[in-house]
Amino acid sequence: MQLTSGEFRGRIVEMTTGPVQLFRESMDQVIDEKGHPRPSSYTVGVPMNVHPDGYWQAQEVQRDSLLTLLPGEELHFRTPRMSDIFVAVIDADTLETYAESVLGREVASEVASVLARTQMQTLHSGAATRYRQVLLEVMCCVQATPEVLRHAASCQAVSESIINASLTALLSISDKTERSRGGHAIHRAIVERARQYILANRDAPPTVSDLSAHLKMSRRGLHHAFINVLGISPVTFLRYVRLHGVRKDLLHGGPNMSVGSAACKWGFWHMGMFSSYYKALFGESPSSTLKRPPRVHVQPWSSGGGDWLFPGLADQ
Repeated sequence: MQLTSGEFRGRIVEMTTGPVQLFRESMDQVIDEKGHPRPSSYTVGVPMNVHPDGYWQAQEVQRDSLLTLLPGEELHFRTPRMSDIFVAVIDADTLETYAESVLGREVASEVASVLARTQMQTLHSGAATRYRQVLLEVMCCVQATPEVLRHAASCQAVSESIINASLTALLSISDKTERSRGGHAIHRAIVERARQYILANRDAPPTVSDLSAHLKMSRRGLHHAFINVLGISPVTFLRYVRLHGVRKDLLHGGPNMSVGSAACKWGFWHMGMFSSYYKALFGESPSSTLKRPPRVHVQPWSSGGGDWLFPGLADQ
C-alpha cells in the first residue's frame, strides 16, 4: 500500500540459483509492504541505502541493520521515502546443513540463536559494508554474465558466496542488547487488525468510530497507533485502502469497467473529491489508469549492465 503522494517508481532485480534467491529492491515512496518469502527459508538482508523512518518487522531500519525473517514469518516492511535493499532468501535446510558442515555444530547453533532473536540486529559498520559488497558483486557479475546461471559448478559457487556472506554477517552480530520493539509491535498489531476489519467490510466501509468500537480502544489511542506505524491518521488510512481497491479494479476490470462504478463500489460518492484524492496519491487520474495502465518494464540481464541509477539513492 502506497502511503505518500505522487508517482511510484520502483525497481527489482532478482536472481535465483537452486536454494538461494537474491534480489535488490528500490522504491521512492513510503510503502506498507507485506509478503511471504519462499516457504521453509531464512531471509537475510542489508540496506544499500535508506532514508530515516522505515520499519522492518516493527524495528526502525538503519543503514547497517541486518534484515532477517524466520521460516514462515510474514514480512512487514514500512519503507522510508527512499529505500534500496539487498535481500537473500536461503532454503532453511541448506543454510543449516552448510553452517554445521562448514562452521561446526557449536557455531551453527550460534547462528541459529542470532536468527531466532525477535529484535532487529545491527551490524558493525565494517561487517555491513563487506556484506553489501559481496551481494553487489555477485549480482553485478551474474547480471553481466548470465551464462553463470546455466552451469552447475558456477551456480554452486554463486550460492555458496551468498550463503557464506550471510553467515559471516550473522556471526558478526555483537552481544549488546538492542532496543525493545514492544511499543511499535503492539501498534503494528492494532493496524493489522484494523486492516483486516476494513477489508472484510469493504461493501460498507467502516468509519473511525466503527474501528474504535471493533478494536475496543479510544479514537486517540487508534490515532496514535496509526501515526506511529504508518505516519498517517486512521481517516487517511481508510481512504487509502479504498483508493487502492479502486486502482486494482481499474487495472483488472476489463472493457466494461468504468471509473464511476469502481469508485462507488469502494464507497466514494463525490466524484470530484475522489478524482482529486486519486491523482494526489497515484500521480495520475483514474481515467488515465483505466485507459493506459502503468507498465512494468522487464529487461533481460544483459541489458542492465549492473547499473542502479535511482534518484536519491546513490551509494554512499
